[in-house]
Amino acid sequence: MLNVFILEDDLVQLQQMKNDVDKIGTDLGIEIESKTFSNISDLKNTLPKPSRSNIFILDLEINGIKNAGLELSKKIRAHDQLASLIFITIHDEFLYRTYKYRVSALDFIAKDYGNIYDELQKDIQQVHKQLQTNNTEKPFTYKDYSNTINIDFMNINYFESNSTNSHSSILNIVNNQQRQLNYNLRDIEKLDNRFFRAHRSYLVNLKQIDHVDPRKGIIYFYNGKYCSVSKLHIRHLLKLIN
Repeated sequence: MLNVFILEDDLVQLQQMKNDVDKIGTDLGIEIESKTFSNISDLKNTLPKPSRSNIFILDLEINGIKNAGLELSKKIRAHDQLASLIFITIHDEFLYRTYKYRVSALDFIAKDYGNIYDELQKDIQQVHKQLQTNNTEKPFTYKDYSNTINIDFMNINYFESNSTNSHSSILNIVNNQQRQLNYNLRDIEKLDNRFFRAHRSYLVNLKQIDHVDPRKGIIYFYNGKYCSVSKLHIRHLLKLIN
């Protein structure tokens, strides 16, 4: 089930968006629970447990405060790094470029283009498809002494080499936790071939990459974390994710 939280201070538009979301759920055969909010404080007081099933649809300007939705999104992202954020706003390419990566927004939908329903349908379908992929993805499995450890593949951002121990590595998880593994990067590559060697010090999960800055040689992940990609591997990486 998807949990959709809609923030819009215009009550007519708020009800229309809820109707759209509910209809999308019916049309696509997706179970959706939608909740509406006309002010920021009510939404802040009812933030759900972090989950990939959470979708926040936020109007950019709330109660006359420009970019209020964006400021709220930073608080939501700090609380829930797994949720999807969708902004409803007037068309502004600068805002799109500036904030899409800052808060890992799924989409910016322009009110003045009159295609809110179609864009929401596309976004909700994308989130649902991603959830289905997560449910069928084989976990990453490794040995920790005598114990077998399974980690949800989609919870992994990347592995990095351990500068203090060449026989181990550091696993970076989407909730910003880290684990030391008794495997170096070459060992992990042999253990699971789904990870991509982006740099001699980094092994990344392609499915968690939000975008790549080729000029700076940096990979950005959906939760805001980042790591380096070498010039040797960047062209191949871009082909794989685009």
